[in-house]
Amino acid sequence: MPEKKVRTVVHNGRRRSTGEAYSPKHNSRSGGIGDHVLANPERKNIYITLDFDGNPTMHEQVDFEKHEREFYEVFRPSLEAQNERYRKKGNKDRILTMDEYREARPPVETILQVGNKDMEVPPEVTRIAVAKWIDQMRSKYGSRYKIIDVAIHYDEPGTGGGICADGSRSKNTAGHAHIRSVFCAEGKDGWVVSESKALAQLGITYDDSRARSRYNNPQITFTQEARELFNQLVEEQNVAVETVPARPGKRTMTKEEYITEQLREHQEQLRTEVENLSDECLEIQTEAALEAQRRDELAVEVVELTKKKTILESALRGLEKAVERLKKTIGPIQKFFEKLSNIRLWKGHSALDEFLDNDASAYNALKELEAMDER
Repeated sequence: MPEKKVRTVVHNGRRRSTGEAYSPKHNSRSGGIGDHVLANPERKNIYITLDFDGNPTMHEQVDFEKHEREFYEVFRPSLEAQNERYRKKGNKDRILTMDEYREARPPVETILQVGNKDMEVPPEVTRIAVAKWIDQMRSKYGSRYKIIDVAIHYDEPGTGGGICADGSRSKNTAGHAHIRSVFCAEGKDGWVVSESKALAQLGITYDDSRARSRYNNPQITFTQEARELFNQLVEEQNVAVETVPARPGKRTMTKEEYITEQLREHQEQLRTEVENLSDECLEIQTEAALEAQRRDELAVEVVELTKKKTILESALRGLEKAVERLKKTIGPIQKFFEKLSNIRLWKGHSALDEFLDNDASAYNALKELEAMDER
């Protein structure tokens, strides 16, 4: 009898269907819990926060939202530089606070899960696979893919062994993980949140044998690599993973549910593409603003250099006139010294020599004249 395979879940998203960004409060249980959450004394939830360098800290209780606000401070220099450019251009309506920036560019939430409520999956499978997944993702992509916080939940019925909504008890006790992360790109003013730029800086592309589309782009490549890694780590624990995509049917989804899910995924993909296009537009606007600023600075510099050139040319003309006047003045003096040199008082000694021997200032003047002749 063939071994029964389980399905895994690797799902990424930033916002609900309403457009509202996912809140970290559910993950850290800091914003209250819903009716579907049950106390599980056998296994406590796992909460981990990571700093920008990827150093993890485990917590019994934690406020993920507070941690994420602190994490986003790394983006403040680039945000303030961008805001300053908007002020100079008069676009004050585009200026964002840090909370507005975080809302506009929220973390990506990844859900990792092994099996469903009807599949017996031991509790350590998810924990070990998630721990290794985080470690290997950080090792391979950590320079641009930053994991902010992690929660592994054992207190929900579907994967926590509890009583489900239909009255049945879940066989699955493996729990599931919520991993919140952000794609960071290095810009001219510091770090910015940008998935498209971060993936480009990581060198992640797409299948260039096919046209780029919502099914063939760097985001899809990254997600596929993340999914394959998680499946591999689950299989390393002797759990067979079903990798053939599910088709709509009685034991999976109805046609209407399947269409709804496809539309939801399409909406999420389109939203990601819009955010990436917004990043590219913002980059173009920033470059244009910087280019305009450089042109203005060069124009001011040209004016200043032109003024200096005019001043120097005027000074040069003044010097040339002074030299001409000096030449006219020293001409008669040179002729006088020549006459003195032709008068011989005795052998090897002229009247000029006698004059110079008794007047040091005259001697210095003669040397200066000789130097001018050499020039």
